[in-house]
Amino acid sequence: MKTEILRPLGLPAFRRVWLGQALSTVGDGMFVAALAAAMLENRSGSALGLVLGAESLALVIVALGGGVLADRLRRSRLMIASDVLRMLCVVGFALGAAEGPLLLAAALAAGMGFGSGLFRPAHRALLPTLAPGLLPQANALLSATSRIAMIVGPGLGGLLLVLGSARTAFWIDAATFGVSIFALLGIRDSRPERHQRTGVLSEARAGFRAVLDRPWVAVIIGQGTVQLILVMAPMLVLLPVYLSARGQMPQYGVLLALQAAGSAVGGLAVGARPPRRPGTVAVLGLGLGVVQLAFMMTGVSITLLGFSVFLTGMGYGIFGVLWASALQRAVPDELLGRVFAVEMLGTYALEPVGLALAPMAADLLGLRTVLVVALAVLVVTTVLPLFVPGVRTFADPDPGPSSPGGPELRPEAVPGR
Repeated sequence: MKTEILRPLGLPAFRRVWLGQALSTVGDGMFVAALAAAMLENRSGSALGLVLGAESLALVIVALGGGVLADRLRRSRLMIASDVLRMLCVVGFALGAAEGPLLLAAALAAGMGFGSGLFRPAHRALLPTLAPGLLPQANALLSATSRIAMIVGPGLGGLLLVLGSARTAFWIDAATFGVSIFALLGIRDSRPERHQRTGVLSEARAGFRAVLDRPWVAVIIGQGTVQLILVMAPMLVLLPVYLSARGQMPQYGVLLALQAAGSAVGGLAVGARPPRRPGTVAVLGLGLGVVQLAFMMTGVSITLLGFSVFLTGMGYGIFGVLWASALQRAVPDELLGRVFAVEMLGTYALEPVGLALAPMAADLLGLRTVLVVALAVLVVTTVLPLFVPGVRTFADPDPGPSSPGGPELRPEAVPGR
């Protein structure tokens, strides 16, 4: 299993990008801890919320445009431009922006979100070029590395806050962007082939059409939107509320680490042994969150709750690896950046709404009521998509012999998830 997962590291281009991103993701975790500390030192929690909201909003706004650019330009060069932008924003914080005018801090945070919106579609669309024939393993390795880095990064950030200052963490984060830029400079990818040149709006519409032409893709994106608002956001926001009410808030960090660890384990497992029905396994993986919701409703011990949080994370990891691999196989390269951008837009556009409404709903209706609704929604949105053609295999359905002009679905194109 370990050897299978590590196979992509034998590819020099993938290895360069993987190493650069591993260090950069550790820096991202340090940035989160440092930003919270720097903002709260002299400001209120609402100011921090405004800054984080500016970053999230900018990412959503630019996501589709980032997908269009990822299908027009060399993806490694777009990633470099994004890293340069974000590095400059982090340097701004290192120079004291968090202590200056709130508008400046919000603007720099928006710059970080803008850069992320450019980077993510290009990064995911570049992967088939970096690791041809090893997509499940490559996605699993990237997913596991990212989860581990997001455990290590905040921990290092907290340590630096004790030994040094938030500015020290910001400077180190900026250095990790420099490492990522250096790694990407060695990538020799080419521009995606474009069969015809059209305007930006036409190309954006083509990304939506590519999703709608594959009902299984559209359904899973819709599922993600509903689950994020009504299931995942309540689970994320209400977990600390639940722990605080029970006097267990000191265990919150441990539970977050358990979720990240579960995600790493789940991603590595399906990357090493892709199942025969990847869509079925992926969708049911998300359904593992039922255990956490049920345990929060019944007030189990912190040990059992930790186990359920680990299962939730494992489901996220399983789904993430299989979903990304499926899109990278099913969507033509010249459309891949836009499809990933549409997926980001469809999944995350309403995230701030869910995060804001969940605590309000808990105050009005009670925590248990919100958890019951979330559990019911999760069960329904886990079962119903499995009846849509193509979802169980995460691939276009075989048109059969009666459709002589239809595309042939090769057996090797359907991985075992």
